[in-house]
Amino acid sequence: MVSGRGRFAIGGRTDKGWGVTGAELEPDEDAEPMSFRRRTAQLLAVASVVLIAGLWAYALFWPHPTTPPGRLDDPTFSTAAAEVCAAAVGQLDTLPPAWSTSAAGERAAVVGRSVVLLTAMIDELSRLAPPAGTNDGMMVDEWLTDWRTYIADRQSYADRLGTDPGARFYESIKADAQVSRPIDFFAVANRMDDCSTPADLG
Repeated sequence: MVSGRGRFAIGGRTDKGWGVTGAELEPDEDAEPMSFRRRTAQLLAVASVVLIAGLWAYALFWPHPTTPPGRLDDPTFSTAAAEVCAAAVGQLDTLPPAWSTSAAGERAAVVGRSVVLLTAMIDELSRLAPPAGTNDGMMVDEWLTDWRTYIADRQSYADRLGTDPGARFYESIKADAQVSRPIDFFAVANRMDDCSTPADLG
């Protein structure tokens, strides 16, 4: 006979009637595993809640690095470059946007003049570049190299317009993207917005 959660041996009749004379032999085989699973599930649930709360606390309150990739350690170059680029943009603004010109020859002439202005700008920035061999110097050198590649693409466009009125502007590719993308990213990251590539070609 089974009573409650355990098995009991039933003794014989006494002067007080039938009764339990044996001790509990063994626990119920099903009760303990179920209890273990419930406790495990509760512990896992509590651990999950604590982990999620910890992740949110880290994301919201723990200090994170504030320097984005491509940011120069020394802002000296960025400050000087911003002024050079602003002056170049002022000169570029005196030209009509290339996309607004209807004749191929006129468009080629406008692009050619912009190439002269942008080349002068990059030459001036090269003279302001941080020392070679430093981290800042290497980043600026790569950026200026990208700029020269972009300017060469503009010159190629102007040359092709001379023989093909329907010529289109194509940019060189760097890391699966147009070369203007890393140029503009670096300019914005270092607060040199005027050093971004112009949007005059449409």
